[in-house]
Amino acid sequence: MKNNAKTCQSCGMPMTKPEDFGTEADGSPSVEYCMYCYQNGSFTEPDITMEEMAEKGGAIMSQMFEIPAEKAVGFAKEQLSCLKRWAGREIKTCESCGMPLARDEDYGTEENGSKSSKYCIYCYKDGKFIEPDLTKEEAVEKYAPMMAEHLGMPLEKAKMMVNSYLSSLPRWQ
Repeated sequence: MKNNAKTCQSCGMPMTKPEDFGTEADGSPSVEYCMYCYQNGSFTEPDITMEEMAEKGGAIMSQMFEIPAEKAVGFAKEQLSCLKRWAGREIKTCESCGMPLARDEDYGTEENGSKSSKYCIYCYKDGKFIEPDLTKEEAVEKYAPMMAEHLGMPLEKAKMMVNSYLSSLPRWQ
């Protein structure tokens, strides 16, 4: 069953439960922003900068996943730069690995050679997954060591982080 998880387009928090979503001025759920960033149709911190948001998010990631603070903040900045509030537009991500699809050359290809609307060049080519038999568990085992090395975090924490993220992507639901 698909959980239709969304990512807050301000802070990057996965929004998986109804209570995670912010609210519009009319009280309806926001489709773009979480409860921490957006309430009653307005940002809760309208003057916060991307750098300040990265500091906040980095501190949370550092604590949750034992990432050195400086690396966590840097990673948060990378992630935030792809979100609508900071990029000025929503940048699509690969529905298999989560890579931002910011440039045409980032997209995989369909069988007819056209650009895939869902997948990156590393996951999808000629209308097929490059690793069609890859399971989510195998993907976690493949990506977590790279994440652990890149962020200087314990491998087990990287596995938790990658598993959580992949679980929100359509290919793995």
